[in-house]
Amino acid sequence: MTSNRLLILDDDPGVLTFLGEVGRGHRYDVALTQSVDELRARYETFDPSLIVLDLQYAHGDGIEVMSYLRQQDCQAPIVLISGFDVRVLETARRVGLEYGLTIVDALVKPILPDTLGGMLDALREPETEEWARELRDGIERDEVTVYYQPKVQVADGRLVGFEALARWIHPRRGTISPARFIPLAESTDLIGVLTEGVLDRAVRDRASWAVTGHDLTVAVNLSPLLLMDHELLPGLLSRLGQYHLTPASLTLEVTESGAMKNPSVTLEILGRLRLRGFNLALDDFGTGYSNLAVLHRMPFNELKIDRSFVTDVSENRDSQVIVGALAGLARQFGMTTVAEGVEDLETWAWLRSIGVEQIQGFGIARPMPADRVVDWIGAYTPPRLELLA
Repeated sequence: MTSNRLLILDDDPGVLTFLGEVGRGHRYDVALTQSVDELRARYETFDPSLIVLDLQYAHGDGIEVMSYLRQQDCQAPIVLISGFDVRVLETARRVGLEYGLTIVDALVKPILPDTLGGMLDALREPETEEWARELRDGIERDEVTVYYQPKVQVADGRLVGFEALARWIHPRRGTISPARFIPLAESTDLIGVLTEGVLDRAVRDRASWAVTGHDLTVAVNLSPLLLMDHELLPGLLSRLGQYHLTPASLTLEVTESGAMKNPSVTLEILGRLRLRGFNLALDDFGTGYSNLAVLHRMPFNELKIDRSFVTDVSENRDSQVIVGALAGLARQFGMTTVAEGVEDLETWAWLRSIGVEQIQGFGIARPMPADRVVDWIGAYTPPRLELLA
């Protein structure tokens, strides 16, 4: 079964056949249903990625079906179709939106093949091979760019650096989440060239900040696959040398699972990086099966506390226990603690009270393109310390 699965409900056999043929022509797996009962029977096992829903049939109606889909917490986009009154079609669309469903369009019958086909293409999820080809082309066309999110000291709000975050600005699909394209890059041969591009931009931008008088660090995420590359250290030193920067200006972030992928090789490479003066941050510690050997054996000097624990920490006792324990561990190992996902002063104040040293999150600033960084630095004013008491 492909990732593109089209579920269609229409009680007119001719229309149903037509819609199915258009769907298959645009590379969808198709399930055809002629009644509400048939749709219910197929919905869960078929797991549609897109639904085309007629509104009027002999036994039941489209609003009834949308109520069922709401109960199933349906996330698939829905296209409504009807030959009935246009105002009724618009009413049904509004009802679907009120239900929290993703109603992408409402089409009046008769439906032209090109109209439906264009919509199916726009909503179609590329297969892995297509994604890989598009990502490769996107890297070559400089569609993958770097945004920066600030990191500040908890005690006084002083800006200390930025984290570099890859963003894929697709010409047709808009901004693609790193959660989508980073695993894709790792599963193909693209992660090396992708990381090289991010490092090049991050180092170059860090050098430009220094020219304007801002001595800040920049953090870059490293794929676990690169931690087994013995050319990593020479490449980093060469890149920094081009801009007369020291290793201390660069923080390399590594996930816990990545650090333990091949511990013996990773330990050697991380040890050499640390000895040369690079900052090493352990990312996502505590979100999976945490291994204290990572803290004990690996030479990390920074521990990042995941946003999933931080977002509600000012009011959630469980989150407070976890964050407190992680901050305590970091202190015992002489590591700087950085909390992600800080969105308000209450969270900032609580983290300050337990000794967390640095924070980042939407409460400080959302990730921004490189050309906005210097202006943001000039406009940034730390919050008044009494508000954090």
